[in-house]
Amino acid sequence: MISDFKKIVSKEFKRNNLIYIDKIGEVFELYANLLVSENKKYNLTSITSTQDIVDKHFIDSILGFEKLKKKNSKIASLVIMDIGTGAGFPGVPLMLYDQICNNGKAVKEIHLLDSNKKKTEFLSLLADISFKFLGKNLITIHNHRLEKFELVGKSPDFFLSRATGDINKVVDYLAEFLANNGNIHKTSFLLYYGGLNIQGLEDRSVSFGSKIRFTIKNNIIAQYQYSQKNYTRASILFSLSPTMS
Repeated sequence: MISDFKKIVSKEFKRNNLIYIDKIGEVFELYANLLVSENKKYNLTSITSTQDIVDKHFIDSILGFEKLKKKNSKIASLVIMDIGTGAGFPGVPLMLYDQICNNGKAVKEIHLLDSNKKKTEFLSLLADISFKFLGKNLITIHNHRLEKFELVGKSPDFFLSRATGDINKVVDYLAEFLANNGNIHKTSFLLYYGGLNIQGLEDRSVSFGSKIRFTIKNNIIAQYQYSQKNYTRASILFSLSPTMS
């Protein structure tokens, strides 16, 4: 018998033109139950009703990335870093949706970055659920601040951030991360989930030392409403192109 939670997920997926199969409803129900049960311990979210978790966390996380995929059909096998991920949003829902409903075409691996140690402890519990359902470990967790983080191994291809404050500071911190980690030979991209009234979106450049400069440009991918309550969102793609002097 289908649970009330899965009925809500199925209904909202259909409302937002997303693919629904029972397995995605099942994993999201476990995700939501873990989020609510561990919320007081880890101070994860103020959003705790079933409908709001589905709309404001799961649907919102998936839609921004899906809007980008509709604009660029070549997106495939990305290694993604979610900056300031908190309880795993938007990175984990969009990864699970891609793996379960789209045969894992777009997302190869995801790095979850947060400076709050308690939240990264919660993410470890969440990674266990993901492994149980997918049969493989696609999640790597980092308890660091982005601008101070030195990543061992191959750097991500693509970055995410959802409503993490001043977007220009986020982009500057990302540029610093790229410079510190030697990502100076190709353009990097950040998908930002913001509000419709987001301010300060200007093309600009930022320098590190006398040799590394990043040219930063932005492109509003989509402005849209979702859910029965018509929540609003803007998906903005930033490109950071390095030049050496």
